Amino acid sequence: MTWTTRSQVVRADPGDAFTFVVGGAEDGIVQWSWTFHPQGRGTVVEQSWQLLRLDPVLGTTRGDLDALRDYMTNSVEAALLSLARWIAEE
Repeated sequence: MTWTTRSQVVRADPGDAFTFVVGGAEDGIVQWSWTFHPQGRGTVVEQSWQLLRLDPVLGTTRGDLDALRDYMTNSVEAALLSLARWIAEE
């Protein structure tokens, strides 16, 4: 799935957390968050997303939402693995 959206950053604490809401803070659809926790010589990065309200663009049935959840789970895992590879190479 690929689409273009307008988003609003609702938290940006360097070294701690970053969060944006797709559609804006007042009427958003999905919130994406990353948090960073020091661990040993590295950092644990946690990425999450939360569906804030239903919207036809995301699907209209339980099956659509289950498919979206599964897609997003795979997307989050792929993003974190890419981040880890990039850090290892730097």
